[in-house]
Amino acid sequence: MELIAAWIIFGCAAASIAKGKNRSVVLWVILGLLIGPFALLAIALMKPGPGPDQGYD
Repeated sequence: MELIAAWIIFGCAAASIAKGKNRSVVLWVILGLLIGPFALLAIALMKPGPGPDQGYD
């Protein structure tokens, strides 16, 4: 049961980081649920995506 809770937490954490980096939240929730800490590490190392607060035109 604790393992399932941990994987749900990884999915939520990956989604939270993805939202802050202007990435697809749904994609990262799914990846977080499937590959857990590896998705969290991947999104944490990614550069922010283009968005209104990034200074792109």
